[in-house]
Amino acid sequence: MLFLFRRLRSSLLRKDKVWQYLAYAVGEIFLVVIGIYIAIQFNNWNEGKKAKELVKTNIGILIETLKEDSIYYREKLIEIEFYTVALRDNQRRLSQPEANLDTLIKITRYEFSPGIVKVDKDNNDAYNSMTMSGEINLFPKDLRQDIFSLYARHKVLEGENSSHFYSYLETLNTFNGKFGLQFTSPYKEGPIADAIWKDVDMRDLAVAFHPLMNTKRNHLGQIRREVNDVMDMTDALLIKLKQALDD
Repeated sequence: MLFLFRRLRSSLLRKDKVWQYLAYAVGEIFLVVIGIYIAIQFNNWNEGKKAKELVKTNIGILIETLKEDSIYYREKLIEIEFYTVALRDNQRRLSQPEANLDTLIKITRYEFSPGIVKVDKDNNDAYNSMTMSGEINLFPKDLRQDIFSLYARHKVLEGENSSHFYSYLETLNTFNGKFGLQFTSPYKEGPIADAIWKDVDMRDLAVAFHPLMNTKRNHLGQIRREVNDVMDMTDALLIKLKQALDD
């Protein structure tokens, strides 16, 4: 009887030790899991902090880039206005009742400026870098969408400018092929230049000059609208970026 009691007691003690070992093991596992969880949370917090700092840095870069763009486009608007005023003056003088062949020759041969506005500023390196690296995706969704929209508008402006520019250039070359402006002709003055304009027919000259003025006017008007749209979007985005930088 005593022997059986001792064996039962020994068995119970072994079971207690097993449970103790199990409890200890579970406790160790729990501590490891808690440690891993804390490490993951700390890493996430650290990564989140780095991401916020990167966004702040990229916002600062975009602000400086858009400031440069704003200056560039404002200068283009001044250039557009300069050519537009000169073109309107030509049109006004040609529309006067006293306008004649001498008026037309004076304007077409000596005064009409063939200059045109070319908007071709390539200032997208920062944006392209953020897009290719995926850093643009760290921006808040609404801000990211505004950035995408602005740079998509840049492409539209460049496309419109290129289309109108080459259309105008073709018309200019056609006019120069028959008459020649003083600004672009190799014969500025002298017998050869005089021979080109000698006995010129007013109707032929007017018909040739008309599409040249029209394509230039259309180009200036279209580019003005496009540049103004881009300027408005740029100014609005700059405000949002500065606010995001201050938050």
